[in-house]
Amino acid sequence: MLYPGNYPYLEDVLSYVAVGARSVENQLHRLTISGLNVPSGMKNPTGGDLEVMLNSVQAAQLPHIFVYNGWEVSTTGNPLAHCILRGAVDPYGTNIPNYHYEDLIRLSEIYKKRNLANPAIIVDTNHANSNKKFHEQPRIAKEVMRSREHSKTLRHKLMGLMIESYLIEGTQKIGENVYGKSITDPCLGWEDSERLIRDLAEYV
Repeated sequence: MLYPGNYPYLEDVLSYVAVGARSVENQLHRLTISGLNVPSGMKNPTGGDLEVMLNSVQAAQLPHIFVYNGWEVSTTGNPLAHCILRGAVDPYGTNIPNYHYEDLIRLSEIYKKRNLANPAIIVDTNHANSNKKFHEQPRIAKEVMRSREHSKTLRHKLMGLMIESYLIEGTQKIGENVYGKSITDPCLGWEDSERLIRDLAEYV
C-alpha cells in the first residue's frame, strides 16, 4: 500500500496488503489498514525498530474515526494486521538481516507481551534480509522453514514468506523493454521460483 487513497479503486481485487518500511510510521497508512477486511502486513522500518512495527500493528487493530479521501470514516479495526520482517539498514548503509531463529523467537516473545490478535509473522526474503542479492532468497526461505520446524512457537506464528519473483530473473533499466523482467528490485526467475516452491512444500 504505497498510496492509501487508492484503496477504494482496488478493494475488489485485493486479498492481501503490505505496508512498506518507509510507510509503516505514517498515521494514514495505519488508519487505513484499520478499515480493511483482508490480512495486512506491516514491515519493520528500514532502521529495524521492532517496536515501531508493533505500534503500527496495534494501531491498525484498533477502531478509529478519521478523514479519508475527503470523508469522515469510522473503522472497526483490522484483527488480521501483522508483522513482516524485512531486515534493516544501519547508519553506514550496512544491511542487517532479521530472519534468523533468534530474531523470530524475539519477535514472538514481544508479540506475547503485546497481547495482539492473531499474532503472525511473515519473513521478507529479499531487501535487507538478502543484502539485495535476490539469488539468496531460496537459502533464506529454507532456513526460515527449518526454524519453524525447530520451534512449536514458530509453527503457530510463522505464517508465510515474501519472495520477489517474476518471469525472467534479475532486473532491467527503464527503456530496455524486456517482457517479464522487473524494473525495480531484482527477482528470481520462473524456473528458480518453481523449484523453490516445490522445495518449500517438502517442509510442510
